Amino acid sequence: MAAQNKLLITGVTGYIGFQTLIIALERNHNVRAVVRSQANIAKLRSMNARVAKSQDDGVLEFAIVPNFLAPNDITSALDGITEIIHLASPLAAQADDYEREIIAPAVDMVTVVLEAATQTPSVRRLVITSSCVTLVPFEWNFAPDSERTYSADDINSHPTQPYGNPMEAYWASKALARIATRDFVNTKKPHFDYINLLPSVVIGPDTRIPSDGTAKPGDLTAEARGSVLASALDASLNSPFPFVGVPVHVRDVARAHVDAAVPAEGQTEIAGNAEYILSSDAPEGVVWDRDTPAIARKYFPEEVANGTLPLEGSLTAIKWRLDTSKTEEAFGWKMTTFEQTMKEMLLQYIDLKNGR
Repeated sequence: MAAQNKLLITGVTGYIGFQTLIIALERNHNVRAVVRSQANIAKLRSMNARVAKSQDDGVLEFAIVPNFLAPNDITSALDGITEIIHLASPLAAQADDYEREIIAPAVDMVTVVLEAATQTPSVRRLVITSSCVTLVPFEWNFAPDSERTYSADDINSHPTQPYGNPMEAYWASKALARIATRDFVNTKKPHFDYINLLPSVVIGPDTRIPSDGTAKPGDLTAEARGSVLASALDASLNSPFPFVGVPVHVRDVARAHVDAAVPAEGQTEIAGNAEYILSSDAPEGVVWDRDTPAIARKYFPEEVANGTLPLEGSLTAIKWRLDTSKTEEAFGWKMTTFEQTMKEMLLQYIDLKNGR
């Protein structure tokens, strides 16, 4: 099937998107990757030899789209595409106007891709990166129902304004983008189907980080990964707010995106016009402050003893029960355990710390 399909992937410079690109290329898919500039292409080629070789061999091509919200640019990039994997979306960042800088772009980026796909007869499926944060309102964090089990049928249908911080705006943006996708498909009934993937807290090694000794531990501990590693490291990485205890390996998230677009060999096609939660260790989840130090002690006792892993930080977990049975049945495989995921991430940290 791979030779007959041509995938368009957005967000390929990102943590999840880069691994999604690599998996698609490993499966010999023809890929068109959307980037913002020629500099992005050069950087991607330098990150991974497969990217450079795939482009040189004509299996991978790039579409430069400086402004993702320009409809004509996206429509042009879809020529001949059969499946779209849309990962690009604004992150939680400080902004002067959350509505203008986080909410609207998230909804508009999904809508632009949906509109462009309706004008491209070759497109048969659109896979979108949504999030588990769409299942509940942001206020749930302060009074969580930790005994209820949530499924992909749940949705925060009425995000409340005003948004008090970037994370609250991010939660709302993902919910509103998910709602917009559903409404678009239900109203316009396009010729293609869609899949919304709802990952939880995405962690694991960052394959964009070079292993030639030039990278630093801070390259790994950026963003949410640092908070998740805090209880194995030190208090400088502590998060000002607790995290839901629902991890998922970045590699599994990337794999699920490619599987959802085009089934792997021997895999049944994933049902479309559907939504799937991506999370490991369900339904109970994990307790960051308990489980992370335990994994460090189990696999890296020497590094704990010598202070490479000082176990001085903390991260409070909010219990969140998630039902992933629908995902496991549809995809036919289980997510990597938190123990294995954290082991891999700690190993990358140790290698970076030692200049490897």
